Amino acid sequence: MVLEALTASGWKRTIAAHALGVTPRALGGRIARMRARGHDIPNSPYDGVPFSDTTYYAPPPKGFNVKGVSTLHGPDGEVKAQWVKTAVGEKSPEQWTEHVRDALAAVEPLPKVPSPPAGRKDLLTVYPIGDHHVAMYAWGEETGADYDLKIAEQLLVGAVTHLVECAPTSDTAMIVNVGDFFHVDNLRNETSRSHNALDVDTRYQAMIRAGVRMLRAVVELALTKHRRVRIVNACGNHDDIGAMWLSLALSLFYENNPRVEVELKPGKFHYYRHGKVLIGVTHGDSVKLERLQGVMSADRSQDWGETRHRYWLTGHIHQRKVLEDAGVMIESFRTLAARDAWASAAGYRSGRDMTAIVFHAEHGEVARHRVDVGMLECGR
Repeated sequence: MVLEALTASGWKRTIAAHALGVTPRALGGRIARMRARGHDIPNSPYDGVPFSDTTYYAPPPKGFNVKGVSTLHGPDGEVKAQWVKTAVGEKSPEQWTEHVRDALAAVEPLPKVPSPPAGRKDLLTVYPIGDHHVAMYAWGEETGADYDLKIAEQLLVGAVTHLVECAPTSDTAMIVNVGDFFHVDNLRNETSRSHNALDVDTRYQAMIRAGVRMLRAVVELALTKHRRVRIVNACGNHDDIGAMWLSLALSLFYENNPRVEVELKPGKFHYYRHGKVLIGVTHGDSVKLERLQGVMSADRSQDWGETRHRYWLTGHIHQRKVLEDAGVMIESFRTLAARDAWASAAGYRSGRDMTAIVFHAEHGEVARHRVDVGMLECGR
């Protein structure tokens, strides 16, 4: 009966609904159920077609997504008027890629670092970057140590310079940003989830420039020692969005450099296998450390069974904590960043350092190098 009414109306839902004695919305529900059962019902601009399939309104402005569409139909079903509601929305990966490409179009590419001699293939050097909180501001008289955009860059580049010099000539290195690399994720200078006010040193755009610049410097330093460099940026609770566009930016910088691989997999958990070693990376804000053993064994069941040495690298708590849990070592890392006013008032007093960890493909962790914040010259 529905098909007959639609055919008689020329597939105009308003007219067909009137003939059937139901509302257009009720008819739309019937159409949806019929399509689910396999009936071939042609689309019309007002019978429940998703917005992305219509051509009755112009695409929204760049950076905006369609929030809703209201359509006024005449008595015979023709479209009389349409109101399109838009809002700034979360970008899709494709939109982020286009946005980052546009933003970095004028940036001059760095000259390629000459490849070093072949190193040991059985070794993997990992450089975990603890929560660096780029653009966080701390006043030393209040918190015990100054911290701002300039200091953040000097500390990170200085620490990695020292660690690369100490590291063995392993063929492969991993730069692991365990999350909260950026202090702020919006223009309101507050956390996006809890809306807590943040002490911010500078403008968001300046943070972007400095953050990308210092992480590129880290990659360039690693390329002088290692033939291949893999980059993993975990999403933190301070930089859910920032971690995504940071990975996209680095992937565009190095898209023509086969020596650099940027992990673009979405989600909170990242994995890498090196022989009998399985490494997981997550920030640590979404799951307790005690549950990570189960997460890894479920996510990577085959790798779990084929490896002997398993590790989780995390951040979030700004202190070194090591937990051995049924076949996996779980470690959270300190940060080079100073305490902000909130952390200082809350009584947090962890040390500040950065490490490089060397993993052997058969024997797991075999060496570790550490640089303390006191060893770094910051020009202050």
